[in-house]
Amino acid sequence: MNIYECFVCGDPQESKTCDRCRNGIRGDLLQLPELYVHLTMSRQRVQGGGGDGRSSTRLHAPLPGRDDVLNLLGPASRQPVTDARDQVGAVPFLALLESWSQAVSEERALDHVKRNVTAMTARLTAHLGWICEQPWVSDFQEEIRELVRAVQRITMTQPRRELLRGVTCPSCGSLTLVRHFPGDWAAECALCPAVKLDQRDYEDLVKAQARDAHDGVKS
Repeated sequence: MNIYECFVCGDPQESKTCDRCRNGIRGDLLQLPELYVHLTMSRQRVQGGGGDGRSSTRLHAPLPGRDDVLNLLGPASRQPVTDARDQVGAVPFLALLESWSQAVSEERALDHVKRNVTAMTARLTAHLGWICEQPWVSDFQEEIRELVRAVQRITMTQPRRELLRGVTCPSCGSLTLVRHFPGDWAAECALCPAVKLDQRDYEDLVKAQARDAHDGVKS
């Protein structure tokens, strides 16, 4: 059995990228199409300011929208940016996805996909297993994660986490079950990446633990 250090987090395990990091990357990729929609809906400048923490009082006409949103929705520079005023914030959304999807397509001898979020995200997700075997996966993970965070900050769609009190994880037995809003799972364990319960499984777990507690009191 070969033991590797995860390319992303450095933890020792049997694959080059651990399941936790692989699932994290997949989760970020799956969020991108919806986040892009939220981003396009956030172009309007907030009344009384720039919407990005800057004053709207300028010596020249303001941009027709939020600087940070327009930057993420706009094209990438055709040459390296040398003046900090030329670009605000992160690399543009589509440009970042396009650079990675083209890299995967070229390395795997695939036809390039259309330059839209759904097509490029589908390409990257479909080849995530191969991506996670590459030594540059840590750069990929970092850039996709930062893109997700940047858009979540702008659109105020950061997930909230609620501790589910009184219910223990069926794997580790700790009081570490949480629910994320928005999220695809009714309950997850903060310590066990494999523990993800849908609504039905979570309700069955609650009933079973309540029944065990009641039986314990009776005995």
